[in-house]
Amino acid sequence: MDDLIRTPAARRMAIQRRLILDGAVSVEALSRRLGASVATIRRDLSALEEGGLIRRTHGGAVIQAPRGADQAFALREQADSEAKRAIARTALTLVEADQTVLMNDGSTVLALALEMVASNLPLTVVTPGVNVATYLAEHSTIAAYLLGGRVRHLTLGTSGSFAEEMLRSFNGDIAFISAEGVSAKQGVSFSYETDATLARLMADHAARTVVLATSRKLQQSDRITALPISRVDTLITDCSDGETLAAFARADVKVLQAAVDETARASTG
Repeated sequence: MDDLIRTPAARRMAIQRRLILDGAVSVEALSRRLGASVATIRRDLSALEEGGLIRRTHGGAVIQAPRGADQAFALREQADSEAKRAIARTALTLVEADQTVLMNDGSTVLALALEMVASNLPLTVVTPGVNVATYLAEHSTIAAYLLGGRVRHLTLGTSGSFAEEMLRSFNGDIAFISAEGVSAKQGVSFSYETDATLARLMADHAARTVVLATSRKLQQSDRITALPISRVDTLITDCSDGETLAAFARADVKVLQAAVDETARASTG
């Protein structure tokens, strides 16, 4: 059981975090975890549903958070964290010394940045991710370029015409793109046009485009398609569902399955 949470605000934040991690949860499980009565948990769920943050179900709730790019980064970073680390480790195997790497922002890309720092590879990396660039800049063998533009405080990424114009100056060996949705039919999609535009430009300015996606993002589509699936060379995912992966293979996308440490995944959160 989690530490007893006494205030409604803290308890509701804990409920949101659990739903982001698990996708769905029962009233009874929340009651045990948070040390609150079933009646109290039901009142919390009602309040969260009224705020448009979750959707009540019979005996529990499912996540109904804002679109992916609007979730507080600290919470998004915790979701599927072991899968993201596995995807990042696999992505690093495609990177060679002295390459120019383009990559957008997000928690999966941040995991890749950490792998790059640990690898000691000399690289040039271009990104709109403020936190991504910060981690990379701490390592002397990596030349990190942060795309200029307006910083969205919830995503910690830059966007807009300044970032786009700067990106056009680079020619990348490989682009790593993480998105809100990746579908064999709808392609690579985002919540916002500015994110979609940066992803499209990265694909245009790189010799190879690699998409990073956890299993929960596969066969999902968001508001704006940045790239048709035909523009993707490689997909790296933790998904092990044969039917889902076959759909991408039929679209001539090379699929690399990231091996997840199931013991670590089970203990996460």
